[in-house]
Amino acid sequence: MAKSMNKIKAGLKLKTASREGALSLKLGVKKHTLPYEVRLLQSDNYVFVHVPPAAEVMKITKDGLVVVTDPAEAETAVNEFKKSRRRKRGANKTSAEVPDELKAALAKIPAGHKLVIGPDGQPRLAKTRKRTKKS
Repeated sequence: MAKSMNKIKAGLKLKTASREGALSLKLGVKKHTLPYEVRLLQSDNYVFVHVPPAAEVMKITKDGLVVVTDPAEAETAVNEFKKSRRRKRGANKTSAEVPDELKAALAKIPAGHKLVIGPDGQPRLAKTRKRTKKS
């Protein structure tokens, strides 16, 4: 069953975050910021704007913004506004190459120890903590 436009707009209002100073008006040469709490969602093809007491879903076209009146098209816009919560695999991976001489030096650190910087700024070996599972 398709939702009505009012239900779609009400649902989108809950997903938005307010922005201060998002609306401005140009009078002559001077630009004035309007004191309204504006809530906005945008995707590649759609924009949702909520300025109390009105809210609209609009489609971005070559000619400008067109108000969406079809509930099916509004559902499409809602699906575009949804952001994925999954992280992309490997997106944050940065692989730096470790020089061979550094690899050889790190391999010489004995088991149960780690390399730390002391209070005087000099590197030294320290024992690693052995953590036990609490029961």
